[in-house]
Amino acid sequence: MFSFKQCLFFLLPLLICISCFSQESFDTVQTQPKPLHLSRNKAIIIVGSSIAALGGLNLYMKNSWWYANAKSFHFDDGRDYKYANNLDKMGHFMGSVIVAEAYADAGKWIGMTDKKAAWLGFGMGTGIQAIIETKDGFAPKWGFSVADLTAGTLGSLMPVLRQHSSFFRNTNFKFSYWQRTDRYFKVRNIPTTFFHSDDYINQTYWVSTNLRYLAGQKNTWIPDWLGVSVGWGIEASSWDPNPANERGGKPEFYIAPDIDFIKVFKPKKAFWINTLKTLNYLKFPMPTLQISQKLKFWPIYS
Repeated sequence: MFSFKQCLFFLLPLLICISCFSQESFDTVQTQPKPLHLSRNKAIIIVGSSIAALGGLNLYMKNSWWYANAKSFHFDDGRDYKYANNLDKMGHFMGSVIVAEAYADAGKWIGMTDKKAAWLGFGMGTGIQAIIETKDGFAPKWGFSVADLTAGTLGSLMPVLRQHSSFFRNTNFKFSYWQRTDRYFKVRNIPTTFFHSDDYINQTYWVSTNLRYLAGQKNTWIPDWLGVSVGWGIEASSWDPNPANERGGKPEFYIAPDIDFIKVFKPKKAFWINTLKTLNYLKFPMPTLQISQKLKFWPIYS
């Protein structure tokens, strides 16, 4: 099954570069709407870069995956609900969050109001996810997954939700990969590499919320960059690669402090805002309490 996260290697760097052409900053939410004054040249850059990125993604998929053995279009037969104990749905969600927010920023850059830019992000994030799922509909071992598309659609809603909810404006979604075990590579009988997108037993997905927001804004003694995060991963020894056994691995949950790098450094230029915004998608290693399967304290966990 093609993982949505892999498309980010093509889309995210291009969209960050696009937004960095601007000398203005991108605020998450603005109290006053911008006047509608679209820049044709900036729009051309967005469209052209998107076409190039999606074309490169399509070429990569054709050369790297299962296209020689493609089947007629079909829906997933249920295997997807057993795979990785559904942790892969967080991968689709997270990927769509990143793409939707990048396009929302790009929309504001070309002159859209914040509201319209947020809906642009939603449309592009959902559309790209739908394209990828449609391609999966021809895969020999997988099929079109309604669950994957739903997860991606929910992730694409994030720019819109941030417009209307203080909770989502103070919440970030993050990803970490720490190769605590090489079991995935041994079971698959493949060389151990620095990272593999399907190595879910070494991946953790986090929801991180600003601690001062949770405690109340009057608690100014709490640093405004400090957050508390809850993570979801898979217990490695329980993972079974055979979906027929219906054992995608037992879930593990974690609690840890977190850092919002934008609020630490408070950058003004678009380049640094987008650099730190990208860094904020990654969970910084911190002391962590594992609260499921077995209670364990990690002095540093990523």
